[in-house]
Amino acid sequence: MVLVTILTLLALQAEPAVPVPTPPASEPATTPAPEAAPEAAPAAPPEAASEPVLPAEKPTRAYIVVDRVSVAAGRIESDDDAVIVLRDEKDRVKSFSKNRVFTITYLLDGPAGRRVRVVFNDGRVIVGALVADGYEHVELEVSGIRTKYAREAVTAVYPYPTDRELYDRFRTTLEPDQYGARYTLALWLYNKKMYPEAKTELESLLEATNHYEAKRLLKEVSAQIAIMEGATPGKDAPEGGPLNDARSASGMLGSALLSDAEVNLIRVYELDTSNPPRIQVSHGLIETMLEKYADSELIPSKLAERQAFFSKEPIEVVKTLFALKARELYKDIEVLGDPESIALMKQSVHPWLIGNCATSRCHGGADAGRFFLHNRKPNDANVLYTNLLILQRTRLDTLPLIDPEKPTDSLVFQYALPKTEARRPHPDVRGWAPVLSNSRKNLQERFVDWVRAMRVPHGDYPIEYTPPALRSPDRPAPAGPDR
Repeated sequence: MVLVTILTLLALQAEPAVPVPTPPASEPATTPAPEAAPEAAPAAPPEAASEPVLPAEKPTRAYIVVDRVSVAAGRIESDDDAVIVLRDEKDRVKSFSKNRVFTITYLLDGPAGRRVRVVFNDGRVIVGALVADGYEHVELEVSGIRTKYAREAVTAVYPYPTDRELYDRFRTTLEPDQYGARYTLALWLYNKKMYPEAKTELESLLEATNHYEAKRLLKEVSAQIAIMEGATPGKDAPEGGPLNDARSASGMLGSALLSDAEVNLIRVYELDTSNPPRIQVSHGLIETMLEKYADSELIPSKLAERQAFFSKEPIEVVKTLFALKARELYKDIEVLGDPESIALMKQSVHPWLIGNCATSRCHGGADAGRFFLHNRKPNDANVLYTNLLILQRTRLDTLPLIDPEKPTDSLVFQYALPKTEARRPHPDVRGWAPVLSNSRKNLQERFVDWVRAMRVPHGDYPIEYTPPALRSPDRPAPAGPDR
């Protein structure tokens, strides 16, 4: 039964949303108070609401659609089956008969940042951190981006369990001999990036049974923990031995690569609208833009002019999105090739980094130190863009690997020069040889061109990613964080 419950949860997180019926004007309806989700709650998209609701909360505020033209909102003075009494912001008290109003929506109070599920009139469901459940707007933060939604567009805001709360609930229902369910829970923890908890569950499982998939997953989990802690993956690794070559290092860190969605988002931010690669924008994206930014002067008021967006070239729609600064919609732009800045890196910089810096005995193996580059499948987009972020976000002893203001001061550039020409020469390492020698001035120029072409030079994309850092047992740990 527990296994079915967990598997159902994982499956529901991938289902599309279905519309929530809007009550007709002739049939007054009341939105349930937040202590319980509706019995017919909509199936949810990823990260949405299929999971258990939190314990009951007594609502203190409400928003009422009285009729087609008037609304009311305020603090609840009293509330029973027939009548609700509100005190508004002007300290006026008014009562409302529940069978004579269209809808009553109970609002959530703090604390700020609490995880909530927002159900919209059009059937959408979004899970995020609540900034404010207000009388005029619901403000939500998702992936670091804050967005306000008009109050009248929201059906209800429900408390939503955190991943930690869900984990605590699941594990209390498991029996020791439910090995399949215990592995499924560990896999769920891994997907949620709760690596220490996943490791605890997997180690406990492997004490009781010889579960092959659990062994494989534990290796991945151990590698992720090592990345987070700056330790050596494999030092305490389960069966398979320590990381001692480039292949095992890259294999253990393979799951640290950026996702396809993150690669696409970097492409969006690096777009040169005067010379773009192939782009696709869906009708759904255009519809959302026109609806959400209808009040902007960049969106025409005439229906015919608005409909014209559907026949425009994709890049023209993208230009409008950029002008609107509609960053929450950027992820829905599909960029089907590398922007010019990334193409420069791919053609002129990444090859010599992979061939000289990311070798198994240097920054592509287990002894990479605080600067690790992925070297397996170097032409793969996920590898290229992950290495890009590593280069942009890594600092060694406060110095950036890439210096956008002075490209030739970049640590990567300085370390690739002959020691007699470098202001910051590469440390003495057996087998090191300069890449950017005097006979290869073209490589130096292309490196500078690439750095100057980057549109987000410091790597400040809205992506949560920490560069991996490894150290071998015979190397001292860094004195403190480099960043």
